Amino acid sequence: PPEGGFALVAFRLRMRLSAAMQDTIPGQPGAFAAALMTGDRSGVTQATNEALRLSNLSHLISISGLHMGLLVGFVFAAVRYGLALVPPVALRIDTKKLAALVALGAAAFYLLLAGPNVATRRAFIMAAVMLLAVLADRRAISLRSLAIAALVVLFLEPESLVEPGFQMSFGATVALIVAFEPWQRIQHRVPKLLRPAAMLVLSSLAAGLATAPIAAAHFNRVAELGLLANLVAVPLMGALVMPAGVIAAVLAPLGLAWMPLRVMGIGADLILRVGAWVAGLEGSVSAVPAPPEGALALLAAAGFVLLVGRRFWLRVAA
Repeated sequence: PPEGGFALVAFRLRMRLSAAMQDTIPGQPGAFAAALMTGDRSGVTQATNEALRLSNLSHLISISGLHMGLLVGFVFAAVRYGLALVPPVALRIDTKKLAALVALGAAAFYLLLAGPNVATRRAFIMAAVMLLAVLADRRAISLRSLAIAALVVLFLEPESLVEPGFQMSFGATVALIVAFEPWQRIQHRVPKLLRPAAMLVLSSLAAGLATAPIAAAHFNRVAELGLLANLVAVPLMGALVMPAGVIAAVLAPLGLAWMPLRVMGIGADLILRVGAWVAGLEGSVSAVPAPPEGALALLAAAGFVLLVGRRFWLRVAA
């Protein structure tokens, strides 16, 4: 634990919340949920970690862009749409900007609670830049906002450029932004009931294709069934686990946190079951040889060329 000061206070709060969550949610689902919300991974067993790695779900247990994005998105939507239900308030203030401020505060608290590890700090910077764009009346989710976030991260931690976490998180985000540009033009052709499923498949496929070569180069293995696991687990994270965690935090002062925590435990248990099932399938993981030096640099250069001239390449393909 930290020696003293604010870091020690945050550490004690983190461990107290983690213990309370694991008391309410028994077993590995509780340890998994505590790791998601507080960053305390001490209760997660080696078997659980290995199953998550083999099923390509290990990113769920490390507080990073997915967690910060889900948290910020849920808080932003809850505040904005909640205020819209009160016309006297909604007509007098800019609810969008107020929601962005509240979401920024929630993200900052999440960062302090989970500890300033590299992945969490990087995720906070990305979320903060996008929320500040909302406050400045700029487009929040854009390549420009992402570029600013990358420059801030590299200014603070230039060594992160060669780390897999930086490469995979920004690579996945770029792929998602680029993939959803054409989706916005064609989504009206998809039946409304099928749009959420189509968006899920598109986002998982885009992020998976963008990060698979990077993961293979760094870890020398490919989780061939990772897309299947993520198609099931990520919606559970977004629909059950993270919203229930936020609601539990709001209800904790009233002594009612146990209700949403039970829901969170159900979602965490389902995710762990999915991970164990996919990890147990034959051929779930394949070993690959280490690439030659400079392979990732060439891959990044090719991605840059495709990104800058993406409209030209789309016209060529058409």
